[in-house]
Amino acid sequence: MRILHTSDWHLGHTLYGYDRGEEQAAMIEQVVAIVKERQPDLFLLCGDIYHTPQPAAAVQTRFVHAMIALREAAPSMIVVAISGNHDSGSRHEIYRAPWKRMGVHTIGQIAPEKAQEEQILELPGIGYVIALPYVAERQGRESLRRSLLEAVALRNMEGLPVVMMAHTTVKGCDFTGHERATEQIVGGIDSCDWKDMGDGFDYLALGHIHHAQEIRGSEGRARYSGSPLAIHFDERYSHSLSWVEIERHGEKPQVEEIEITNPRPLV
Repeated sequence: MRILHTSDWHLGHTLYGYDRGEEQAAMIEQVVAIVKERQPDLFLLCGDIYHTPQPAAAVQTRFVHAMIALREAAPSMIVVAISGNHDSGSRHEIYRAPWKRMGVHTIGQIAPEKAQEEQILELPGIGYVIALPYVAERQGRESLRRSLLEAVALRNMEGLPVVMMAHTTVKGCDFTGHERATEQIVGGIDSCDWKDMGDGFDYLALGHIHHAQEIRGSEGRARYSGSPLAIHFDERYSHSLSWVEIERHGEKPQVEEIEITNPRPLV
């Protein structure tokens, strides 16, 4: 399974009144070029697609055009986009049906009674994706994750790679660049141990933290792709996408960072 993992695009973000549309357009152009060159099986966008729950029409149009361009660049690639804490989950659900016809899965909410149908995506002959959008209420989520992983294990008779997506704070991460952040909470999301996400996935694709990094102790199985553009001035580190390859279920993911260049870097 070949994966391009990204998150935290924050489309519509302005900085002290400065519209960052030019930077975001340049970022999307680079992402599309990478997709065209590498032809991934799977494109993961792990939340905070927009900067606000009610983005302007022009900002939503930018996302639509980006998804179309990605699909045209790699027609066989499947796109999975989950909502983050900056997004409106219901907004992503509204267009879920038409997007699905294009091979784009926008998942904004969790319906526990339909979770095995709505949160599990099977890519025949390639692998499985368990997509978990951000939800404010955590009660019962551990049992939900466990049940989804068990359901995939029963289906996965071919030993295909299993990927889980989530938008959350993981203990021990480097949250440099996030305002009013602590070891316990970043961006309003309480931290959890990556092991609490369950057992049975080969790669945990994380969103929310802007610094690309492997979670310590996960042996490459849990990773933040980081944001492709700096959101604040103190994010003084490179911004990138994560290219991930998993041969089969149970094997360690191979990861490569692909840096994104900002035409107007924050200084």
